[in-house]
Amino acid sequence: MSLHTERFFEDYALGETGGGRSRTVDQSDVNTFAGLTMDFHPAHVDREFAQERFGGRLVHGVLTFGLVVGLTVEYNPRAVAYGYERVRFPGPVMAGDTITATSVVTELTEHRRPGIGLVTKRYTGVNQRAETVLSCLHILAVDRRD
Repeated sequence: MSLHTERFFEDYALGETGGGRSRTVDQSDVNTFAGLTMDFHPAHVDREFAQERFGGRLVHGVLTFGLVVGLTVEYNPRAVAYGYERVRFPGPVMAGDTITATSVVTELTEHRRPGIGLVTKRYTGVNQRAETVLSCLHILAVDRRD
């Protein structure tokens, strides 16, 4: 399936998968993110502190979340983010790790507004060792055909 697709709620199927794209996160990404968000926790930017406590500098959880969302994004003009639930970071991401993101449609539900339906996708991010580093649910509000 192309990333650029116009689809209606009725076009989604339970179990449908997507994603599979990857990106390596380097320390410059972490530093830029710290500057944008003003989150300069030493776990992210202080080499000595992070090495002693964590074995290296950690990538911000919110940066990991943003990457997984971006790597799984579907450019559908009929869909818009309705919300995210159950965001979890079961493993750390270190500067230099490569994150691969996938999605699977887990739920299709009606909405009180008859013009839309809700599509729930489970997003998963794994590192280069196939360890899960992020899991969340993304709920999309998608136009219905009629």
